[in-house]
Formats: sequence, structure tokens, C-alpha cells
Amino acid sequence: MCFSDGDKIFFFNFAPLICKDIFFERKMKDVSIITINRNNLDGLKATYNSIISQSYNDWEWIVIDGASTKGDKSFLEQHQDDISYWCSEPDSGVYNAMNKGIAKASGNYLIFMNSGDTFHDAAVLDNVFKNHHEADVLYGDWTRIYEDGHHLEIKSPDTFSLHFISRDNVCHQAMFIKGSVLKKFPYDESYRLYADWAKWIELTLRKCTFEHLPIQICYFMMGGMSCTANTEEEFKMMQQRELSPAIQETLKLIDHYQEPHPLAQEADRLIKKKKIYKKLIHCAIRLSHLLEKL
Repeated sequence: MCFSDGDKIFFFNFAPLICKDIFFERKMKDVSIITINRNNLDGLKATYNSIISQSYNDWEWIVIDGASTKGDKSFLEQHQDDISYWCSEPDSGVYNAMNKGIAKASGNYLIFMNSGDTFHDAAVLDNVFKNHHEADVLYGDWTRIYEDGHHLEIKSPDTFSLHFISRDNVCHQAMFIKGSVLKKFPYDESYRLYADWAKWIELTLRKCTFEHLPIQICYFMMGGMSCTANTEEEFKMMQQRELSPAIQETLKLIDHYQEPHPLAQEADRLIKKKKIYKKLIHCAIRLSHLLEKL
């Protein structure tokens, strides 16, 4: 049995006529690896083996299990020496479970490797954290694995712009986000599929810093819920909720030109500035667009 008090965790082992308590403090790790799981024992084992094979060891593993009933809990009990925190209880959705993991994480950076997700190789964390980083979000490249077995390597853009992230996404499992950022701005649980995508737009608009790491971070299995569900409705909802009408119009104008218009480029740069600057540049772009039609 265990309970926590702040950063201190107490374990008690009760047996007949024996009472043993062990006390220790959780030291901040470079990275917290958070795994969300429900009734996916094979995937959980694959993720576990990928984590413990890392040559870099300044990490903690947090598992949030959604009350599995098919042996997952027994597996976690058997390997609890490798787990900093785990629970098995009902949740209201994947982003609710992820927020639970964030609340328990102590790492400087957090990465989500859900059951079935794996690191690209054993040196990933070593390659990421051999250098000191200040950015709020580190993001790398990834490899898609399709159901027929073929692989496709994906390279993330060197510049993480609002124009890019409002049109395309970066694999969540290829991103390391500062724990302090996600604790302050957790995932919006009203989303079913795109809370992570909405989060990158939000953090861009909040002027958080992004750094591209030109290395393969993970394998991402295609065919999950975000790949098979009807996503168009939630994508439209995300754009309407996260992007103001003025920003949406500006992004459409940027898309209009095969080679970005100078004013459109300026809009992309100033889009995170004060409102007055945004209004001025939006008006300038629209005026320029109208004059070109004359």
C-alpha cells in the first residue's frame, strides 16, 4: 500500500506481526515517460521493453491504466520496481488519463508513449538529452508503421510556425514538452481526438519556444483511433476554437500564393504580436489582394 505527501511517497508493507515502511523523495528526472493503457497487454509489454532498453537512465515511467481487465494490472504489479507511479482506475477519456499522468510527473520534460508506442532505438533519450535544452517543446522526426507492415519516415519542419501547425500535425510521441508548461496548461478534455494538436496551436500563440531535433524519436502505429475515426468535424471545431476569424483569413491568404507573398510572410511573423499589429497586417494583406485583382 502507498500514499504520497507532496513529492514524498510512502510505501507500507503489511504482513502478520510485521510492519515495514520505506521513505524516499522523488528526485526530478530529465524526462517523465507517460503511458496511457487500457486492455492492451501486448502493446504495454512492447512499450515497457522499449523504455527499459534505453541507454540513458535519467527517466521515470508513469502508467495510467484505465481499469484494464485482461492481465495488464498484473503485468504492472510484476514490474512496479521500474515504475515511478501507476494506477488502474476508470477515466473519462484519453486526455483525462493524460492529465492524470501530467499531475504525477516530476520530469523536466514529458513525453507520451502510450501502450504499443516504442522509441526508434535504444539511444533516443541519450541523443536528446546529451545536450542541454531551454525550449518549451522539443520535437523530432518519426516513422509511421502501416498495417501492411511498410514503414515511412517523416521529417518534421525545422521551423514550428502557426501556418504549419494549423494545417498539419507533429506526432505526439515525437515531442518532449516541459512539465511546467503542461502543468500550467493541461490538455482540453472536451476534445476526443485533437487535444494535442489544439495544444500546439495554443502554445504557439502563447509564444512558447520550439526546437527541432533532427533525429528519429519513435515508431507510430497507424490504424489507431485518430487514424480511423471521422476526424473532419473535430478538425473544424479545433480551428474555430483555437484560431480567431482574422487569423484564419490570414492563413488562407498565405495558402493562396505558391510562393509566399511578402505581406503574408510578415503576417506569419507578426501573427503572435499585439492585436493592433495583427489587425494592421491583416488589412494590408487584404488590400494588396484586392489591388492585384484590378
